[in-house]
Amino acid sequence: MSEFKRGVENSNFIKELNNNSHWQQIIKDDDLFVAIRKEYINVYYYGQSIAKIEFIKNKIKWTTHKKYLGIDEEGYSETGVYLDKLEELKQNAKRYGGKEKEQVKKHILQDKTLCVLDVEVTFGREEGFGKRSIDYLVAEKNDLGNIHLVFYEAKHFDNSEIRAREIPKVFEQMEKYEIALNDPAHKTEILNSYKTIFKNVLELNLNIKDKLVKLVGATFDNVEIDIEPRLIIFEIDPLKIGDIHIEKLKQKFGDKRLILKERITNG
Repeated sequence: MSEFKRGVENSNFIKELNNNSHWQQIIKDDDLFVAIRKEYINVYYYGQSIAKIEFIKNKIKWTTHKKYLGIDEEGYSETGVYLDKLEELKQNAKRYGGKEKEQVKKHILQDKTLCVLDVEVTFGREEGFGKRSIDYLVAEKNDLGNIHLVFYEAKHFDNSEIRAREIPKVFEQMEKYEIALNDPAHKTEILNSYKTIFKNVLELNLNIKDKLVKLVGATFDNVEIDIEPRLIIFEIDPLKIGDIHIEKLKQKFGDKRLILKERITNG
């Protein structure tokens, strides 16, 4: 299992971001999600990374895929000039989101009770499974009042991975995540990474800062990793809430680990 490492430790990178007008525009936009990686940052809109921010040779480097610029070409644009047209960039990116990405976006950005620390979290490359990302990570208080980092895998009700005659594919996905979260060395790496990210959130004045500090306090010392990832299913037809596939998921994950979101119908 590969090492899990996230967070920006280069203080010069932090300083340059805080003095950058494009960065200030990004962190004030509630439709965007800032995900801190290993010495770089991804900015997401509707599940699409519309900007990668790096610090190379003491300068900020901005990168986006050309498709988000409305250019019908493969490859990336390595310039920050396109950020002057951020709204146009967002609208181009929205077309590539898909149903699951859109539902995750709505859930993590519109639900103001959530304290989302990360999205598209890749634990590592497990044998026979490949490299795969769980959808998002939330800092939350459990029933005992302890602060846990809880990982969520999101599926649309139409996703074939939640249904099968015998064993749905999502069972294997969730089991792989559990293996990663139950590995002592990996747990330590994950927790240390999010301690660094906690520091970055405060340094960069991200929009979850106040919510995060209110939840966990002035330090990250008492935060723990929840070793049981959750599965959240969006857009369930209310008439099919008891269908055979949902029942199979309930039996596997129970009420604690399975979250069902019914489709809201008009009338």
